[in-house]
Amino acid sequence: MNELMRHALNLPPQASSFARHIDYLHYVVIGSAFVICGLTFLAILYMLIHFREGKACKKHGRIPRWLEISAASFTLTVFIVWWVIGFPQFREMRTPPANALRVYVVAKQWMWEYVYPNGITAEDELHVPVGQPVELLMTSRDVIHSFYVAAFRNKQDVVPGRITNVWFTATKPGRYPILCAEYCGAGHSRMRGVVVAMEPSAYADWAAGHHSKDLVQAGEKLAADYGCLRCHTVDGTPHLGPSWKGLYGSTIPLAGGGTVVDDDAYLTESMMDPPAKLHAGYPPLMPTFLGRLSGPEAAAIVEYIRSLRSEPNE
Repeated sequence: MNELMRHALNLPPQASSFARHIDYLHYVVIGSAFVICGLTFLAILYMLIHFREGKACKKHGRIPRWLEISAASFTLTVFIVWWVIGFPQFREMRTPPANALRVYVVAKQWMWEYVYPNGITAEDELHVPVGQPVELLMTSRDVIHSFYVAAFRNKQDVVPGRITNVWFTATKPGRYPILCAEYCGAGHSRMRGVVVAMEPSAYADWAAGHHSKDLVQAGEKLAADYGCLRCHTVDGTPHLGPSWKGLYGSTIPLAGGGTVVDDDAYLTESMMDPPAKLHAGYPPLMPTFLGRLSGPEAAAIVEYIRSLRSEPNE
């Protein structure tokens, strides 16, 4: 039945762990819409015939209260059913597993660039192991793009100066097209890529053949080269800026009131637009690195800060 419905609706192959469940929701929505449209059409047809001009009929009365309540209850029930099915899927798609392989993605006109934890960089082709959850942490160097893999049922906007994330688990080997689903300029139609889903052993061979410097080590060197360590310490000692020791994942107070979780998105925003969300208790001294840090460099620094999260701040 699933394959029959998929072909009837001309949907692409189901190649991720939650593609089938997304399609089931699609079937429910489409089926409910057809039922409601059919009932509406029958009601209109009945009224056209029963109340047509020139036909003798009784004086029009009020619609029975029970019919109004029934129609409203039915419509509300349909939407509640959609929510009950869809909300758990939304939560699942927004919460990557703890063991997910983290890959940094940089979108720019008109290409995709990937940075792996072991320092491997690649363009347009995203290699992933089958059966392994993969979390993509994405940002843009210029305009808004949108990462779309139809076979995985994934689509997520990629925004300049921010980190957005999406995750998936490929279920079968193959090559799955990546499209940009947000108009991004004259070359928008050429902004294509491909997810290469590989058996774990084949992926391990590919990674071994493309070994590069560890991303954490690269981030540590970049932090020194760009002068980050002049203001930030890595041992918990207070300085001009907050110490990076134990900073990642903590909840920090903001100068303008409120709090924010120090995660990939906040760290990236702080590097590209420091005044946007100032850490309370520290002067606004940090310069912007927008246009100075490349995507892989920003990813390496974030990964280095993340590596210092094991010990809490003092």
